[in-house]
Amino acid sequence: MTPATTNTTSGADRRKGYLITILGVIWLSPDALVLRLIDSHGLDIVGWRGLLSFVTLTGFLLWRDGRAMLSKLLAGGIPLIILSFAYALNSASFVMALGEAPAADVLVILAATPMCAAVLGWLLLREIPTRNTMIAIVLGALGVAITTAGGISAGASLGMLYAVITTLLLAAQFTLLRLWPQVDNVAAVQVGSIWMAAIGFGLADPTAIDGVNMVWMVILGLFLTPIAFTLVTVGPRYISAAEVSLLMLLETVLGPLWVWLALSEAPGPAALVGGAVVILAVVVSASGAFRAGRG
Repeated sequence: MTPATTNTTSGADRRKGYLITILGVIWLSPDALVLRLIDSHGLDIVGWRGLLSFVTLTGFLLWRDGRAMLSKLLAGGIPLIILSFAYALNSASFVMALGEAPAADVLVILAATPMCAAVLGWLLLREIPTRNTMIAIVLGALGVAITTAGGISAGASLGMLYAVITTLLLAAQFTLLRLWPQVDNVAAVQVGSIWMAAIGFGLADPTAIDGVNMVWMVILGLFLTPIAFTLVTVGPRYISAAEVSLLMLLETVLGPLWVWLALSEAPGPAALVGGAVVILAVVVSASGAFRAGRG
């Protein structure tokens, strides 16, 4: 069973895919602010983020599926395991990248995710990106580059490596979700969350986060991460992996706004211009889906 490609998915489904994914990105957007407020090692954050997300998603699956939860998880088979590992590793590597390299460097590399997803979509699904999507990918990368130009620095090679891993695995995850639409996206994130907990707690000290840091960790792990990624991973059912990846770039626009509101750190002119270009890229990409016809 393979999903419909970008060229054959109905306009209504494509609009649904855009709206659900954008909602997920909006929900995720305070992520960078909360990570900044947590004073702890990246692996500690990975462990607690995974464990708390697992609690939330397990509760949801038990409510939705009841006693059938375990059998439905097992029915996911190898594809579910692969997707869960992809989620766990890209989430963990993103946190580690931010801990080892300046955010500007990380974001510039992540801007390549839509292009990587477009290539993987063509190789695995024979999906040919529309002209609007390709224009939007270029605009999105340009917008991120403008936004982060003032902060790009040399060095931090380990952090850059983590960012490359994040980019490749995120593109792969979205593409595989389209290749295997029969896999329950919530279950994939749930199982991936427990892998994250194993990675973090296996390599770090789970007691290192306490006090107010734990309060922020609970907000991040119980509410922001599981809900956001559950919504975002619905997107590939309706729109291409490249388009989902492109919408994820909206976080580079929304994230600084939360920091501005919470910490009174106003974004500079480059961030404002770059953010406007990213928004333009999303509008260009979505224009086909929100017209009456096909994308």
